[in-house]
Amino acid sequence: MLNKRSTFTQNLNNRKGQVALFIALIFQILFLFFAMVINVGLLVHHKINLQNSVDLAAYYGAMKQAEGMNVIAHTNYQIRQSWKLLTWRYRMLGSAGDFEEHPFDKVTRGLKGSDEDGINMSAEDFYNAPAFCITYIPFKPMPPEENTCKSLKNLSGIKIFTPPPVFIDLPNVSRSVRTLSEQMRSKAFERCRDFGSFNYKILGSFVVGYNIDQASRMEFINYLARAMSPDDPKADFYDIDGQSVREGIKKTLFNNLTSANLDSMKKNETFEIYNSLGNPNCNKSGVQSGAPPKWLVPIKIAPGFVYVDTVCEGASNTIRPKKMMLQKDNKPTHYKNTIFASEIDEIAEFIRVAAPPLESPYNFSVGVEKNPYCMAYVGVSATTQPNIPFSPFGAVTLKARAFYKPFGGRIGPWVGRTWRSKQVPSKGSDQLARSSQLDPNIPPRVIDVGNIGDPADPSRAANYSRFIGDQWGLKSRRALFQYGQAVYKLDPLWQGSNNYNPPIPDPNGVYYGDSAPNFEHWRHLPFNFYRKDDTQDIMAWDSGKNTPSGMRDLEMSAVLPDAFDFAYYSIQPNFYQTYYKRIKDGFLKGPGAGYYTQGPPALGSREFLGDLGTHKGGGKVGGVNYDEFSVKDQYTVVKNSGHLRNFVDIESKLTYISKQWEHALTGWAPQSLMDYSLDTNKFGKCKTYPKGANSGNPNTDVEVPTSGNCVMGGSVGYSVKLISSDYLRSEIRNIGGDGVNGTLLNPPPPDNEF
Repeated sequence: MLNKRSTFTQNLNNRKGQVALFIALIFQILFLFFAMVINVGLLVHHKINLQNSVDLAAYYGAMKQAEGMNVIAHTNYQIRQSWKLLTWRYRMLGSAGDFEEHPFDKVTRGLKGSDEDGINMSAEDFYNAPAFCITYIPFKPMPPEENTCKSLKNLSGIKIFTPPPVFIDLPNVSRSVRTLSEQMRSKAFERCRDFGSFNYKILGSFVVGYNIDQASRMEFINYLARAMSPDDPKADFYDIDGQSVREGIKKTLFNNLTSANLDSMKKNETFEIYNSLGNPNCNKSGVQSGAPPKWLVPIKIAPGFVYVDTVCEGASNTIRPKKMMLQKDNKPTHYKNTIFASEIDEIAEFIRVAAPPLESPYNFSVGVEKNPYCMAYVGVSATTQPNIPFSPFGAVTLKARAFYKPFGGRIGPWVGRTWRSKQVPSKGSDQLARSSQLDPNIPPRVIDVGNIGDPADPSRAANYSRFIGDQWGLKSRRALFQYGQAVYKLDPLWQGSNNYNPPIPDPNGVYYGDSAPNFEHWRHLPFNFYRKDDTQDIMAWDSGKNTPSGMRDLEMSAVLPDAFDFAYYSIQPNFYQTYYKRIKDGFLKGPGAGYYTQGPPALGSREFLGDLGTHKGGGKVGGVNYDEFSVKDQYTVVKNSGHLRNFVDIESKLTYISKQWEHALTGWAPQSLMDYSLDTNKFGKCKTYPKGANSGNPNTDVEVPTSGNCVMGGSVGYSVKLISSDYLRSEIRNIGGDGVNGTLLNPPPPDNEF
């Protein structure tokens, strides 16, 4: 019989403590669920962190790529401006001495005829390809009674231009150029034979100066683009500061990782980069020496020029047109008997097309075009195995991948309207109809040094479009009148209404003075501007007074951005502060150092050129620092120029010329982060300027470098955005122009390989 009073019996009947036993039994299960929550939370946390870090790293790489492309785009525009300057000099200065067909009537000092823009078909050659003649009053020094340029109507035309029979390399060049004043004062100038030689010398100085200028800028584009385009897409590349982009990507990635992800990454450094510009289809491998990588295609041309030569035989003195391109017999008839002989020999060698390859920077070009089938983008992939507490399966492998690309900028126009083939220049850019070119006024492209096209093609004469749909370019009678009038009125004696009868202050019978227009103001051309100790300036400059020349104001208005430029180029208003100093102190002291010495030994080491208008040693004049010159300063010069206000009607006649540097802010300007539609209140405008950029005392304020020279408002150049790898592998609509679809030459690798 069970004793109910026993301790055993009492404990057996006691129900207290059952919950504790239950908790003890399920504690391990509860702890397992708790550990799973912590484990999954940390796993998601590390995964999100890894993806965000990879996004930032890829963004950094694409941002550096975008900076490089912005610099290339602006340098390409500098070449465009240099071409505009050469064209302006050839057409405006070289034809203004004409008394028969030029629209500026020197007698009435008014417009000849009522149609300002059209062409008189009876003198079509005069407008299509004028014969360059600059030996006329009011240029100084000149004999007052001499003018070989009065009748250019029947001397013009490019039909006399012929292809070269041979191509030669660049020879040695003398670095000494006699001052023009001494040459022109010589009694020899009074003789007929010197006029043709002098026309050749001046035009040749303009042409060779342009060619050296564009070649220097093309070489810089080549160096920078090659540094951005390694032989392997997974290899390192360099930014405009000369720094390793891979190292920058690595630091960005590592500095944003959690400690667990970072510890894992440090053990194995399991991350990769993919630079699309290093893809073999688009990189620098296999291209000719001196050529950019395959994603950039040089636009090579062989422009034709005609100049007025003189033939002096006994008492018979005649003038005739003569071609100035490529052949030895194109030199002036009597140049050997003039004081210009040695300089003409030097100039003549640089006017020719250089030896193959065609890609040589010293073969004439108007810049580069970007192959649309080579898209710029940067990919980053990373793998980690973070140490996560309570992980039942040990280390878990996490992987993240991201692609970002520059977008919205414009390196420059294609030559053709469409680009149908992936590997060759755009169709419509060689021997096809002019209407198929985006700029139908530039000379046709040269595809092969042995075939430069139709020698009778008048479109070989230098020209360019001022706006989309422009039919005339600088053939326009309106432009010819405005600038022809201004050239004459630069001389104070032409600013009144009396007949022009200049004094003869020089005992040798030469009209001489230091005011513009003056041949002396181009004394630095064609060779003394591009080297380290030179001025970097190809524009007119009064070296005697070390001050800007009145002719320079006219030249500056000619190179200002116009409607065509804004449509097809990304133009940095403040290139010097934003990019120039960084490039000079960074890239050109590192991976781009060879730029300074590369090129024909005859030319010597070159300097890194700034925007047109830069004049090293020019100091500050009229609120403009010529040592630190940029496009925005070009606007300041034009705005403040009394010569332009009084002699050129930009406001109502030359309306294609931009009036404000803010018009360059034509980049991506969305309404907000969620609304990508165009904000017209930002486009082409600036609301907030960086310190010193728009102050009342620009001589003392220190400017803060800001992209586009604007803090709030419009933007310029390339921005960066996230891109899908599926999109990069798909067929892209209108990639080669309207109605031309296609796939990329440089798609990303398969997912299992990157």
